[in-house]
Amino acid sequence: MDTVRILVIDDEKVIREGVERALAKRGYEIAKAEDGNKGLELLKEQKFDIVLTDLMMPGLDGFAVLDWIRENQPHVQVIVITGFATVTKAVTAMKQGAFDFVGKPFTPDYIRVVVDRAIDRLAMRAETERLREEKNMGLLAIDKSQSRLKTVFSCMAEAVLITDTEGIVVLHNPAAIKILEIQTDPFIGKHLAASIRDRTAINMINEAMSKVMVVTREFAPGAISRKFLRAYCSPVTNEQGAVIGSVTTFEDISAHKQIDKMKSDFVAMVAHELKSPLASVEQMIYALQVGCKYEATSSCNALHKRMTTRTKDLLRLIENLLNLSKLESGTVVFNLEPIRGEDIIRDVIEITKLQAESKGISLSYTPCGEDWLFNVDYDHMRTAIMNIVSNSVKYTPDGGQVLLSTEVTGGFINFRVQDTGIGISKEDLPHIFDRFFRVKGKATRHITGSGLGLALVKEVVEAHQGYIDVQSTPQVGTTFILSFPVVQKNTATISPELQAIAQ
Repeated sequence: MDTVRILVIDDEKVIREGVERALAKRGYEIAKAEDGNKGLELLKEQKFDIVLTDLMMPGLDGFAVLDWIRENQPHVQVIVITGFATVTKAVTAMKQGAFDFVGKPFTPDYIRVVVDRAIDRLAMRAETERLREEKNMGLLAIDKSQSRLKTVFSCMAEAVLITDTEGIVVLHNPAAIKILEIQTDPFIGKHLAASIRDRTAINMINEAMSKVMVVTREFAPGAISRKFLRAYCSPVTNEQGAVIGSVTTFEDISAHKQIDKMKSDFVAMVAHELKSPLASVEQMIYALQVGCKYEATSSCNALHKRMTTRTKDLLRLIENLLNLSKLESGTVVFNLEPIRGEDIIRDVIEITKLQAESKGISLSYTPCGEDWLFNVDYDHMRTAIMNIVSNSVKYTPDGGQVLLSTEVTGGFINFRVQDTGIGISKEDLPHIFDRFFRVKGKATRHITGSGLGLALVKEVVEAHQGYIDVQSTPQVGTTFILSFPVVQKNTATISPELQAIAQ
């Protein structure tokens, strides 16, 4: 497909910007409209593939927009954005032609998944249109096209199954017999359940056809075959839009899973093997410092401080490795509870204050003026925010500034950390959340770090249904914005500690 063009219609600015941020790195062209009237103007002036629209808007609502699209541009895929209180209205919208709906608050990953489904449907329709055009070709051209298609189909490494609406297999490629380890002979003409005993696979195909959507599943060894498989099932429709069957591909991902397991096992092993002895070394260094009678006047004091700093760096690296390994394996248990954001910020400021004072950096905080709660795991969220603030202090030259502030808007809390540091280049900015990535240059040569802190921050933020935005200008500074859904707002006063910092 050409570049996908997406229109976001919502009267809440935070929703429009949240969707744009979630899709920013996908290469889509994104336009935004603050109400239904403005959205219709853009639809009449420009061509769009996908429209994400709120249902309940002042003036022209989402239902009117949906009716206009269905009447004038039926090829456009409409995704409804709705609050939990209006889910029934979203279902009504889907009956009137909407492709899918997204509930508020939403995660960036979920927005991307729903948009990917819409794009898959557009691609399927484009393929259907291409096949329709091929029907008008001459018989000779059709024979040649079918021959090429048959050759490609037979050479595909993935297993491909094509079924009718009753689940009867009408076509498959040679790889299907090998990958799925099917013993039934013949395979074609029989119900899929006669060759594949796993009900999940059968239900996947039924779901794809009944909901007219792409369905993805993973199958562990022993479910369908001795291999680890990932399946994609797409419904096939005729010219009138009626479902006439399904196409399912099975990809052997055993090697990928084995590599991922080896990597996770290695990280966990190294972390556990190193953590205990390093902790012991740190304790011995501390005991040596306390017990040395001439420590304050001798040169060993500086050496001991350097040893302690390096040991703490190694312990922090190992802690980050452990946390990332747990997050990837899904073994982290988040103890979610409504937490006062002020409590976490107070802890972070208290911990990083000495680091800032040692460099003569001004660390200030501007509260939003109201108390706010968000549903998080206290320890994990404090670690994530502390990594952001600590990084800002670390990469800000002596005498600089690090400004913390909060803002509650549109049901979200935006926590902003702005520094006057060395900044990040446009080339490096897309990679700062990659594991082990560190900006290399003269300004960062003497700054220690593992390159894992921001990767851990991203995992924790997205696990809490939040998202993170970064803006940076080299030699000017960097701004991180962490946004999370607010679960409760009230007018409680700011604590005396934070009020003193804010002044």
